[in-house]
Amino acid sequence: MNYLNALFICKLTKTKFSFSEFRNIRKKKKDVVSFLHAIIPLNKAEVIYDRVRLTDYYLNGGNIENISNGLIIAKKGRITLTLIEAIEMDKKGIIFHEYYKDRFEIKADKN
Repeated sequence: MNYLNALFICKLTKTKFSFSEFRNIRKKKKDVVSFLHAIIPLNKAEVIYDRVRLTDYYLNGGNIENISNGLIIAKKGRITLTLIEAIEMDKKGIIFHEYYKDRFEIKADKN
């Protein structure tokens, strides 16, 4: 994905995304789409987080889509989960969707 496409998507979703972030992600040979799949839902859910720390974690091999899911699920469930805690849990291999599944009885739509 090129910068103009990424910028267009971010403008539509009202998500901030800078050229320097794009350049750093590409420089580290990381997927821009995965990054956007993490930050756009966080923005839509109005989750407050440290963007620099999240980006750094992603650039060093972290699963930020999992982190994003965890922070959003925790917010919806009114559970306090900081980015630092989410990163530590991700490093331990915890998949947040599975971790919270039993607690919130997340079920597939029956439609």
